Amino acid sequence: NFEDSDFSEETEDENKLINEYTRVVSNTDDSIMVKQFTSNSTNREAILLDYEQGKTHVLTSMKCLDEGVDIPRSELAIFCASTGNPRQFIQRRGRVLRLHKDKIHATIHDLVVVPEVSNNESTFEMEKNLVKKELERVVDFANLAINKTETYNSLKDVLDLYGLNLNDI
Repeated sequence: NFEDSDFSEETEDENKLINEYTRVVSNTDDSIMVKQFTSNSTNREAILLDYEQGKTHVLTSMKCLDEGVDIPRSELAIFCASTGNPRQFIQRRGRVLRLHKDKIHATIHDLVVVPEVSNNESTFEMEKNLVKKELERVVDFANLAINKTETYNSLKDVLDLYGLNLNDI
């Protein structure tokens, strides 16, 4: 029962972000039904049932889809916040990659944060380490994806800038 589940509560900043994401998706097309699935959501089981049945087209969530939530019909996910925790990462990915009779494939967009190029030698190594950490997830995802080559090609400029090779990550 989700109503009794102890999801970690979102911070004020996280609530602002999830509200903004929900607003942007809602404004994309009037026919798209968007619902939030957060620690503050009431009747979470009904929200997931509506999503499973296609009555709700998009769920915006933060933290609540990491563990113990089964939504195999999901075909698209956009991860807007990375996690350095491998368990959370696998849980999130698994939500979308589960098999479902009405699903042929799944699409996952994992937003990667790359620092603004500053040409500052004093911060270059720090920037390089941040980028390398972000790309660990990309390599993990891309190795399983049908668009592996396109993914790697899209990162070429960043890899060249920091002297990174995906085979070494």
